[in-house]
Amino acid sequence: MKIGINKLPGLSKFREFLFPLIVIVLIVLSGVLVVKPKLGEILKVRGELGKQKDELAQLSQKMAILQGYDRSELEARANQIVKVLPIDKNGPLIFASLRSLASENDLEIHGLDVQIGEISTESGKIQTKGNKESFPSLTISLSVSGDRGDLYEFFKSVESISPLMRIRQISLNQEEDIFESKLELETYYLASPEFIGKADRTIIPISSEEEEVYQKIKGYLTVLSQTSLPLITSGKENPFTY
Repeated sequence: MKIGINKLPGLSKFREFLFPLIVIVLIVLSGVLVVKPKLGEILKVRGELGKQKDELAQLSQKMAILQGYDRSELEARANQIVKVLPIDKNGPLIFASLRSLASENDLEIHGLDVQIGEISTESGKIQTKGNKESFPSLTISLSVSGDRGDLYEFFKSVESISPLMRIRQISLNQEEDIFESKLELETYYLASPEFIGKADRTIIPISSEEEEVYQKIKGYLTVLSQTSLPLITSGKENPFTY
């Protein structure tokens, strides 16, 4: 037996609202299933664009600050710092520097040993001991002989040439008019940074203390000559021992 909609009690009066109600339900469902995810993607993209806009503004500000610096001056400073504090262990460079300095002071080198130690990226980073930070270093044992006055000039000069060196221990012996000195030196190096900084990091201007340090190392000289680099034969067990 068929029953028409018109014969259902109380339903006939809602018949004219039934189709619009179905349309509204379909619109709501489509909004939940289709429009809402799309709206979420639009809001996400808008947020990323806003973030990129802020980063672009920060980079533009940094660019304006950097353009205020003299590029040639920055390059000269960077080159001088790398000469004084190399980015890696370089035994032949240390050998050549010391040999040139000894030659300039009319001294003779009897022995030179560079303890290279560990060769790795981690070894080139600043080490923290307690509350103090220290640069990685190489230990050098050196024996030279000559006139006493020339030896004293060598002692003073060795701490004012590149790469940076410091005298840890020193002994002096005399045989007739010839003086022989044994030194233990330390030379420092520092690996280059792995990251140059994020866009949201501000540019910190050079402080007065840093400028004072640079003015000191600016006077450090390079004493290498074209004949300073050592001739190392193949198969030598330790190429950094002279």
